[in-house]
Amino acid sequence: MALGEVPQDRHAGLVKLRLGHADFGSILIPELMFVRRSGWRFYQPSFFGPPILQFNVEPNIHVARLSIDIGSPRAADLTRLIVEFRSDGLVRRYDDGAQLYRCVIDGPKRLTRFASGTCRQRDDEDFDLRLFHITNPKAFAGIVGSKELHSSRWNLQGTRELSNVAYVYLTSLDAIKTEEDLRRIAMSSDGMIRFQTTSSRLREETLELTVYRENTTGRTARLQVNVASSLLAPPHLMIHRPLGDHAYYEVTGPEIYRVGVQPGAALTYANGVGTIDEATLKRFEYVVVGDASSVEGLAAPYDEEETKQVVHVENLDDGLDLFEFWQTNQNSDQVSSRRPEPRIFST
Repeated sequence: MALGEVPQDRHAGLVKLRLGHADFGSILIPELMFVRRSGWRFYQPSFFGPPILQFNVEPNIHVARLSIDIGSPRAADLTRLIVEFRSDGLVRRYDDGAQLYRCVIDGPKRLTRFASGTCRQRDDEDFDLRLFHITNPKAFAGIVGSKELHSSRWNLQGTRELSNVAYVYLTSLDAIKTEEDLRRIAMSSDGMIRFQTTSSRLREETLELTVYRENTTGRTARLQVNVASSLLAPPHLMIHRPLGDHAYYEVTGPEIYRVGVQPGAALTYANGVGTIDEATLKRFEYVVVGDASSVEGLAAPYDEEETKQVVHVENLDDGLDLFEFWQTNQNSDQVSSRRPEPRIFST
């Protein structure tokens, strides 16, 4: 083994993902991975590449392979995994179109150090993720007293109110200690986060994104919230297109987790568990995928008004798995006829 090389191993796990369609083609969106090592842990992708699919590697057996970068909360260095799953490894279908597959993961031997957090497997084969709601002491007392986590109409950027959806905001961060922690949850003490485009231009552009103004002294109370992954809204994305290489995708705010609900609805909070009547959930049939080569694309996942730079999520609810759908509908238009309900702003 070369000096500095990380020992590698193969791990058995589960991957939750979605099939999506955009103007540039269809993609697989890995949402979460679960591995049991000294208890269950969940792994949140930060970046991922396009899938490699192989059909009929055995009679009626298909295989998909993905490159996924992960890191623990606040991680400065990510690690790359190669995740492979087969069509006969389907474990669970979710109501919103996501699917859960058994998988094998090639990655570091000490994989647990890159975990986003701990979780526990449910009787329905989903997972409860151990997340946190970081707030001020007054709001903390109100949540404990009412046994409700109220939703917010603010968009991810925290600057505009939505009228047809509200979100309960959670995070994998166990505390908000630094300015960098604030930026990881789309806040800032000066109300600004800065980004740079990625393109083939000689000179890149910069974006100064206005976000919710907050400081670390305003977020000192912590609630632990165990919440089923089935309740979580899929995160938005950005697409990077480096010159002479394959495009890859970035997950927007990988430390941010949201439960989308009807405006005014709340998450019931009791004994550290967050639950909700599924009839009050609010789901959308797309996620924003901002083009990172433009300042407008960098802002799109945070503003959430974008309806053109999107990936339409396929709702595989008719007994199909993603392999069957991909094979049956290859080289076909899966975008132009879709008219998903957009997020609507009140101002």
